Formats: sequence, structure tokens, C-alpha cells
Amino acid sequence: MACRARGNQGNWFAEVTAPRHPEVHGKSLPCIWDYWWQGKSRYIDPGYAPGNPKAEKVVEALKSEGFAVMRKRRKTDDPDKWEADGYIGVFKIRDVEFGESLEFDIVERICDLD
Repeated sequence: MACRARGNQGNWFAEVTAPRHPEVHGKSLPCIWDYWWQGKSRYIDPGYAPGNPKAEKVVEALKSEGFAVMRKRRKTDDPDKWEADGYIGVFKIRDVEFGESLEFDIVERICDLD
């Protein structure tokens, strides 16, 4: 069975089905956007801010789980409007920093998502 993720609009987490990867199978993991992926191994999202309860919940999960689901961003006519265009993969992460931005290292791609 292939790896899959399922989320709901407005929810910043996705449920992962990946029987061949027990470290993430059945977990609800935080979602991140491909737009903020820098180079091959760095993630920097300047839009995160302390005090936002949803952002703080995502950061807590990134630190505790050490994994994230990466989503694709669809381009729209409005540069301020974000639309999801599916999932890319599940990634192992480390060294999460949360201050003026959300930053961490992307260590390994666990699986591609359908």
C-alpha cells in the first residue's frame, strides 16, 4: 500500500497512512508548505508568529514528533491567497526554532504521498 495523507481545510495537520513506515503510520502530523523549502535541507517560514495558537500547536508537534507532511501550494491570481494542491511527502525534521519565523532542518524524506 502506498503512503497517503488526509487532512481537512483549515486544519494544519494530516492523518498519515503508511504501513511500511511505522514511525509515521496512523499519526496526525503537522503540515508544512513546499513554498518555504529552501535548498535541499532547510525550511524557513517567516509567516509564523508566537501567540497564534494554531502555529504554536504545529511547532509543538514538529518538536515532539520530528516529522512533517509537506503540502504543495497552488498558484492563484492573488499572491496572498494560498490554495493546497495535494501532498508531496512525509519528512523527518530536526532543530526546530520558533521566533520571528519557523525554521528547521529537513533530514530525510520518509515516503512520497499519493
